[in-house]
Amino acid sequence: MNEDRARILIVDDSEINRDLLASRLMRVGHEVVEAEDGRDALDKLTTHCVDIILLDIMMPVMSGFELLPILKDDPKLRNIPVIIVSAADDTESIVQGIELGAEDYLPKPFNLPLLKARINSSLSRKRLFDKEQARLEEIAILQDIDAELNATLDMRRVMEITLSRALRQVGGDAGLMGTISEDRLHVLTSEGYTYEIYEDSPFVLLDQLPAAQEALNSGKLAYEAETKAGLLARTQSQIVLPLYRETAVIALLILESTQAHQWQPEQLTFLQRLGNHAAIAVANAQLVEAMKVANQAKSEFVSFVSHELKIPMTSIKGYADLLLSGNFGPINEAQTTFLDTIRNNINRMSRLVTDLTDVSRLESGQLHLETQPIQLAEVVTEVVSSTRAQIEEKQQTLLLTVPNNLPDVWADRTRLAQILTNLVSNAYKYTPANGRITICAEEMNSVNEDAEVQPMIHVSVADTGLGIKDEEQKAIFSKFFRGSDDEALQSPGTGLGLNITKNLVELHDGRIWFESKYREGTTFHFIIPVANGHQR
Repeated sequence: MNEDRARILIVDDSEINRDLLASRLMRVGHEVVEAEDGRDALDKLTTHCVDIILLDIMMPVMSGFELLPILKDDPKLRNIPVIIVSAADDTESIVQGIELGAEDYLPKPFNLPLLKARINSSLSRKRLFDKEQARLEEIAILQDIDAELNATLDMRRVMEITLSRALRQVGGDAGLMGTISEDRLHVLTSEGYTYEIYEDSPFVLLDQLPAAQEALNSGKLAYEAETKAGLLARTQSQIVLPLYRETAVIALLILESTQAHQWQPEQLTFLQRLGNHAAIAVANAQLVEAMKVANQAKSEFVSFVSHELKIPMTSIKGYADLLLSGNFGPINEAQTTFLDTIRNNINRMSRLVTDLTDVSRLESGQLHLETQPIQLAEVVTEVVSSTRAQIEEKQQTLLLTVPNNLPDVWADRTRLAQILTNLVSNAYKYTPANGRITICAEEMNSVNEDAEVQPMIHVSVADTGLGIKDEEQKAIFSKFFRGSDDEALQSPGTGLGLNITKNLVELHDGRIWFESKYREGTTFHFIIPVANGHQR
């Protein structure tokens, strides 16, 4: 409707007054609805959407004073401006009408120029209010859509949400959404089509859709109010909305209708705003997909390199061990030193390859645990036995407080041993000679995210070593982090051990943390679930 024109409800028990008002108003272009009393006015308001009400006060059945409170109590009607036009022009009636919610008060017989001025003024305020409410409603809708879009990083799901919301808000008989691939649109989601789009061949040639070419060339929404060039049978109108990331079109949204002139300007404006919001979600989903592809390529590369490196490393280590055995002739002291150096470096390379493989499998979600009830004390004993030589070499003291009667933990035995080995290895590497290493374990309860109490085993590995600088503690679990302490850097390492350890603990539904004082020592703690409360 033209903003200078209004649909006006005239409520008056006098047919003559209604006809006079109606004729004057229709002469200047307004549309008129008539009611003979307050009750009739309420009935008319259930079937007519009006912009202004011209209300008489003194009427049978329901007076104007009785009608006003009803209007103001109804959320759908309270914002319609009411102008009282009444023969009762005493101050008390005017005050009562204004207090009950009327916007203005005119006496009978009405002055036409004054009535027109009051209607125009009320209409302007009503239009502004309607625009404000529509904008607030649109903001709320877009916020709701953003919440849905932000809940996923899957490309297809993002497009399903966008298309569904577009059809729901602006209407249409069918729609689709997809990405551009050269001269074709790769359809990822569609609604309302039957035979026009096939799942096994979800491509649409862009030259079939002139509006699509127009949208791509102009970079703006293209609206064909009357067209025959559509995918849907009997297409009459079509919208093509390009979605951008920076200057590149990353997706197209297409809506079609069997009705000509289906969409109004305000609906096109909403679609453009929706497209701006959806473009961010689509771009994020594309970045995630690209990251997945890159991670997959990285994982395949690491797996290939690890496999190819292990073969020559095994061969080199094998030949070094054979020479060191003396079975192929005597070797002197210098040769023994060289062979030991070769073997030690091969062992370091082997650990690095193993760590890289573990990191790759953790990042790609391909590292799976074979969990079962495990006696923690047995695993601790195995780890201590494998590291005792290094501990004794540095004349360090090892203290164990691991009760044998602890309940079993629910864990992968190999990975649990890896966790403990990494922590004990760090302890003896970064603890000077004659230092102390303490391994403790105890049963405890932890509260999970659902506020449920869960029995856990708490393990700590403490040392009296170099400690970690305060400013570097936040990065301790990062990949390849070694710190800046010169003394600590003298010990060989890849900087991957603690990152792998943290991920392995969390794979066990556990948690890891630490306390450290520089040059005084460090204590690492981790908890993992008790078996009888966590089997699955």
